[in-house]
Amino acid sequence: MNKRQGILTAVTIGMLLTAVGVIYMFRGPAEEPSYDGDPLAMRATEAAKYARRHNLSCNYVLLLDYSIPSGTPRLFVWDTERNCIVARTYVMHGLGGGSTAEQPVFSNKVGSGCSSLGKFKVTKLHGSKLKRSYRLKGFERSNSNAFRRGIMIHRSKWVDTWCKNTYIPLHEPSCQGCITVSTKGMDYLERLIDSESRPLLLWSYNSNQSNI
Repeated sequence: MNKRQGILTAVTIGMLLTAVGVIYMFRGPAEEPSYDGDPLAMRATEAAKYARRHNLSCNYVLLLDYSIPSGTPRLFVWDTERNCIVARTYVMHGLGGGSTAEQPVFSNKVGSGCSSLGKFKVTKLHGSKLKRSYRLKGFERSNSNAFRRGIMIHRSKWVDTWCKNTYIPLHEPSCQGCITVSTKGMDYLERLIDSESRPLLLWSYNSNQSNI
């Protein structure tokens, strides 16, 4: 093997290790772009159209399905060009309104401590106490108070500790309705959000209760 081949081999191995790291981080490989008839793909297509209409990023959308148990990755980063999932992470939900670890209760009410459903703009504004965070603005009646409530994407070590369970136990200091993700999930989302020139769209929903 000559020097040029050795350099190319080293670069290739490095790229593969990086890819494996991302896959491990989000527990499961990125899907191949073959989603004809898949409800997630249908929702992603609708989300991409919505993003274009509202001057948001057309490169990626974030889809959060609260019907999936919190101990399974349920926030999906969808690449709209390749038409596939490129990453996923764990998300816990708020404990308000009589929520349990198994069943979230949703609310838009200030002080409810509940997660909210609907389409959000992911701003680049940070929380006053959580610097690694991104405040959300709601577009719909179901989440119109998100910014006033201080709803954000942020990370919690609580998620890291309990994500191997089927359900992540509720924990008020970690989540009062925010999009609370794992540390490694936040590492990925932080890079993605900061790299996009336009805000991302995040759509949270419960696929057992609502249609596209």
